[in-house]
Amino acid sequence: MSIQITKLNFSYPSSSTNLFEDFSLQISDGWTCIAGSNGCGKSTLLKLIAGILSPDGGKIASGKNTIYCEQETSQMPENLYVAFWSDENDVRQFFSRLQISEEMLERYDTLSGGEKKRIQIACALAEKPDVLLLDEPTNHLDSKTVALISSTLSDFSGVGIMVSHDRNFSDSLCTRTIYLFNEAHSFAGGRDCILYDSYPCGLTKALELRNQNAEKSRGDWDRLNSKAEGEKQRSAKLEAENQKSKARLSKKNFDPHDHDTQLKIDVARISGKDRTTGDAKARLETQIRQTENARDSIKKSLRRKEGFSLSETDFTKPINIEENLLEVGTYSLKIPHIEIRRGMKLSLTGQNGSGKTVFIRHVTELLEKSGRGDEMLYLPQEISEEETQSVLADFYGLEEAERGEVLSTLFRLGSEPERLNQLRDADFSGAENSPGTKLSPGELRKLMISLAVQKPLSLLILDEPTNHMDITSVLALENALASLDCAMIVVSHDKAFLEKTTNGSLVATRDGNQGRIEML
Repeated sequence: MSIQITKLNFSYPSSSTNLFEDFSLQISDGWTCIAGSNGCGKSTLLKLIAGILSPDGGKIASGKNTIYCEQETSQMPENLYVAFWSDENDVRQFFSRLQISEEMLERYDTLSGGEKKRIQIACALAEKPDVLLLDEPTNHLDSKTVALISSTLSDFSGVGIMVSHDRNFSDSLCTRTIYLFNEAHSFAGGRDCILYDSYPCGLTKALELRNQNAEKSRGDWDRLNSKAEGEKQRSAKLEAENQKSKARLSKKNFDPHDHDTQLKIDVARISGKDRTTGDAKARLETQIRQTENARDSIKKSLRRKEGFSLSETDFTKPINIEENLLEVGTYSLKIPHIEIRRGMKLSLTGQNGSGKTVFIRHVTELLEKSGRGDEMLYLPQEISEEETQSVLADFYGLEEAERGEVLSTLFRLGSEPERLNQLRDADFSGAENSPGTKLSPGELRKLMISLAVQKPLSLLILDEPTNHMDITSVLALENALASLDCAMIVVSHDKAFLEKTTNGSLVATRDGNQGRIEML
């Protein structure tokens, strides 16, 4: 079984260019990871394979039974009850392996995101698909849930394709990575459409290979360009010598009655002694063309600047969190005394429901009550539509120079700044409901961070910052956060991300209705 995509063409009605143009790809059995930057068509490609979107041209030959699991899990799967009560053991096993109980079915609307995701995947597997498509399956999931899902999906024998930035999860399943990219944004002189590179490995290794290839292409291009410049300089010198040689062989500057000199010039012309420089120059011109052709045959990878720095800050006063017992309903959370100083970058980990959000809320309230709210940025997991509009209004209300600083930071975090102008134009034209004219959750998070770092900060609190972000943005954010000197608390289940960005850890644990925060 395989998926065959042949000369695919597709564009959204709101776009003036093709997203995919003569795009061909074959995907075989096993798990394949689709990665790439925001806007490069990862989710669109899945929807085209699933038949949710129709191509403008070309063909997609997929399995007869293709199941698409979108990121959202708010809607209960249509086959939930039928599949859960199936007479077939090989169907019921998925619900057992993913620890889904009958009681959970009756309260679907109140389940956590991780519980809903487990149900969504169990229902998809119950259909015994030929092709299973997963769009960011680990967003909002704790490590226990991710491990359950990974173990269950490892036995899937059809064509599995996932869009994911979760390196540990995708590495555990995928033996191939397809990296999508806009050629114009990735290579000098590239076309404004999506291409791909294929790697016979998981996402982590693919990113390493991609970076190595990019460095090599830039190095080879620069080496050949330098060689061509050196050859041109030598050619110019030979041209100067050739002109001097021609001047020596000219009879204009000699007395026409000076027969001895005239004879010497004729002999020199006949013998060809002074044609040496001209012949060397001709050979060098040929060499220059060959060097430039070799240089131009290389796709020179563009280098995107990364990282950012906070505004200069005089905030050196530590943040003191006193020992406390927090109570939320029937749940109590014990907090030790914690002193957060400048430069401390703390990871906050633990299973869903152990009290991480309760602790974060407590810290933000302490800062607000002490009059230090302006020193803090809290980036929550979920951002309401009202908050989104407020963020956009803040951005559009900036002075031109300030807006330029924000756009520069946004670019370094992996976004294309012109996207915000397109959104504003869509608002003015009344086309804000068209596909592709909404600010994605990942883009919104990056915009909020870009706005925040324009002012002094004592504490940056990020709750699952990599959710909804593409892998390019995750890597850029890693590098940026690693360079900051303000204090940070990062809630995340992305082990690779935490290893790069934090230097200390807080762990939330739960036993029944009691929990605690421990500093390790």
